[in-house]
Amino acid sequence: MISQVSTAEIKDYLKSIITECKQWYIGKIDKNKENAIAIYANRRQIDDNSKYKRLKTYGILPITLLLRWTKNYNTAEKMANQIYELLDCSSFLIGDYRCSAECLYNGPIDLGADENNIYEFSIELNLLYRKGENNGN
Repeated sequence: MISQVSTAEIKDYLKSIITECKQWYIGKIDKNKENAIAIYANRRQIDDNSKYKRLKTYGILPITLLLRWTKNYNTAEKMANQIYELLDCSSFLIGDYRCSAECLYNGPIDLGADENNIYEFSIELNLLYRKGENNGN
């Protein structure tokens, strides 16, 4: 069995590269906060006949990022697009896990404004990971 990278480790890594966000959550988000990101390890089914079938030495973790970012649509959309561009097709190390992110859509998903008029966007991605890749390089 492939050792799995944790959602907390993913959050800590993202905090280090998305420094504009000071409020991070796992599994749920505080609806009274803005400029916040929540990470969800979602239950999206990876199709057995998908392109990942040949990657048996990798684990695949479907991830959703929920971005709540201001009452100004343009500001929120800009931030969502910046995060999407940062993550899409990127490779990085989390501890001794070699990771690759693949965003699933052509951009962030606009979820509109919530009851507090804070604009929300979702970024859906698959995180491919394999432990034991950090060999000091």
